[in-house]
Amino acid sequence: MNPIELKKKISAILDNIDKSRRLKESVESVKDELINLTLGQEISERDFYKISSVLTPQSRSPLWENYFIQKHDCERVSKNENRGDFKKNGRYYEYKCSGYNQNNSVNIVQIRPWQDCDYIIQSISDDRATTFVLTHAEMMSEMERLKASRAHGTQA
Repeated sequence: MNPIELKKKISAILDNIDKSRRLKESVESVKDELINLTLGQEISERDFYKISSVLTPQSRSPLWENYFIQKHDCERVSKNENRGDFKKNGRYYEYKCSGYNQNNSVNIVQIRPWQDCDYIIQSISDDRATTFVLTHAEMMSEMERLKASRAHGTQA
């Protein structure tokens, strides 16, 4: 990029940074209402994901998990059970999501292979969530195939 183009881009970033911060603060202030608005069909699922995309991963991941649980009428599981995040029809599931990364890959962390549960993996973009359901055995096989390791907070 030549110096003139670079200077224009830097100027545009600086001109819009306050707007960007205000947008993120606005979304943060209404995030608790987004699930009900989406389930009540006052906003589309596409808009739900697009609006939540400006949140940090630490803020949007629990939002997406709660939306999935409510949308699919699942029952939240106590962390003390060590059986994942929720259950449906007697089956236990750990929810993992990944969204908005630059290389279009799914990035999931904190897999707990010692938990007796299956896995719901969602890859989320601006317009939809693509959902994968893996049995515990399939997830262990994928971890082995990808040479994945346990992350912080997980047992050996």
